Amino acid sequence: MTSKHESALLFRPLGPFSMEPIRTMACGFLRGTRTCTTDGVVRLAFPEERTFNIVGVALRQHGEQLTASVTGAQALPVVRRQIERMLGIDEGARPYARILAADRVLAAISSRRPGFRPVVASSAYAMACWCVISQRLAMAQAAKLQLAIAEAHGDVITVDGERVGSCPRPETWLALPSFPGLPAEKLRRLQGIAEEALAGQLDTERLRSLPYAEAQAQLLAIHGVGPWSADGILVRGCGLTDAMAMSEPRVFDAVGRAYALGRPTTAEEVHALSESWRPFRTWITVLLVCEHFDAATNARSRSARRSGASRPSADSATSP
Repeated sequence: MTSKHESALLFRPLGPFSMEPIRTMACGFLRGTRTCTTDGVVRLAFPEERTFNIVGVALRQHGEQLTASVTGAQALPVVRRQIERMLGIDEGARPYARILAADRVLAAISSRRPGFRPVVASSAYAMACWCVISQRLAMAQAAKLQLAIAEAHGDVITVDGERVGSCPRPETWLALPSFPGLPAEKLRRLQGIAEEALAGQLDTERLRSLPYAEAQAQLLAIHGVGPWSADGILVRGCGLTDAMAMSEPRVFDAVGRAYALGRPTTAEEVHALSESWRPFRTWITVLLVCEHFDAATNARSRSARRSGASRPSADSATSP
């Protein structure tokens, strides 16, 4: 899919902001839908909310401003909102920065990641698809599969002169009889998600407006969506800033490591500690998980070098 219609958007994030997370975070839902250049330009492709038209975006940071060249948008305000959620710039970060500075552990970690705001998926729908595609697959393998389906069925767009694949549209899943490497049960689950998306049940703003437990219950009613996927859709698909995804085991490892407990924390300890993180508990939790993931990856690399083995690929690991 190629569109010549292009628009420009300007963003002025409030508080510390860096494009580094959108360039470097190894989020599975970005694999195959993002390309980066050495001069800092990030190209993305994703389905526009509600229309599911494939949109291409080229992001550039200019000091405290951010520009986006948008290709193929049918509803530019909707795409603007999607970009803001993805980058965390729909929220002002000055209160977040004050919370980080007030905690010795968080201040030290955030100093290594200046301007960090968690990157999320382009929509609840895109995250739901990724949760199903990536089940029991290595991240790189799942991304390759999603990209192959997008390429085969036209869910790609030219962004800044480069073709970029997108999460496939609902119509793609519903018309797909089968695909090499995609088990029949996964396809059934993806088709169920597609039907829910077309019916408006996966509308990101609608889910964000609901109490967490109610939104979670609605997602759990979808075939193939379990507690881990429901939390992923709400936290990493809807871009909530103050939700705690307690179904994610890495949270307990990351908090325990950050606060030098010598063990994973308990749910009760995380809840007690995170009270001081409100209203940015999600952002801080993702910050800690990223720190833990990088530390674990570096430790494996050092161990491999000492043993003379080849360096492990980040693609083979589970990333934040």
